Amino acid sequence: MNTFLHVIIRSVLAVSIGMTSFIVYLLAFDIGFPLTFLSGTVTGLLSFFIVKGIQKSWWLNKKGITKRDFRYISRNLKEAKEKIKRLQKQQLKVRSLGAFKQILEINRLSRRIFQLVNKEPKRYYAAESFFYYHLDSVVELTEKYTFLAAQPGKNQEAFLSLQQTRTTLDELINSLEKDLQLVLAEDMDHLKIELNFANKHLSNKKDLK
Repeated sequence: MNTFLHVIIRSVLAVSIGMTSFIVYLLAFDIGFPLTFLSGTVTGLLSFFIVKGIQKSWWLNKKGITKRDFRYISRNLKEAKEKIKRLQKQQLKVRSLGAFKQILEINRLSRRIFQLVNKEPKRYYAAESFFYYHLDSVVELTEKYTFLAAQPGKNQEAFLSLQQTRTTLDELINSLEKDLQLVLAEDMDHLKIELNFANKHLSNKKDLK
C-alpha cells in the first residue's frame, strides 16, 4: 500500500498545508516567529498522517478487505517472505540436477503465490493451505534434504531417505500447483464469462449476416 506515489502525494500535500498554515498563523496571530513556525510544522505533520489514513482506507476499500484483515494478512505475508528467502538459499546448495529443478519449481510457485497475494490481499483466503501447511513443509523438507545430501559417506538408509524426500517434494509441488490454481480461480471464472460473452456476440453477428 505504501507505494512511492502515495508517499509523494501525501508529502507534497503536507508541505503545502504546513506552509499555508505557517503564513496564516503568521498573519492572523501575534505569537512570535518560533511558535508560528512550530505550529505550521505540526499542522503539516498532522495533515501528512491524516492523508495517510485516508489513502489507506481508500486502498482497503478498493481491495475489499478490512483493516483487521489487512493486519492479519500482512503479518502472515511477512512470515511467508522470510520462509521463501530460506527456500531460495537452498537453491544454491543442491548438487543433483533433479533436485535443483525440483527446488527451482518450488521457488517459482511459492514466489508466484506470494506475489499475487501481496498485490491483491483478498486472494489470501484462497491460499490459506499454502500459508498454513505447504510452505512450511517445503521449507523444512528442502532444508533437510540439502543438509543430508551434503554429508559425505552416506549409507543405504541415507540414500533411501533422500529418495523418499524427493518423492514427497514432487507431491508438494502438485499441492503448490493446486494452491496457485485456487488463487487464480476467480480470474479463470471471469475469463470464462468473457469468452462466453464474446462467443455469443460472434454467433449473433454470424446469424445477422
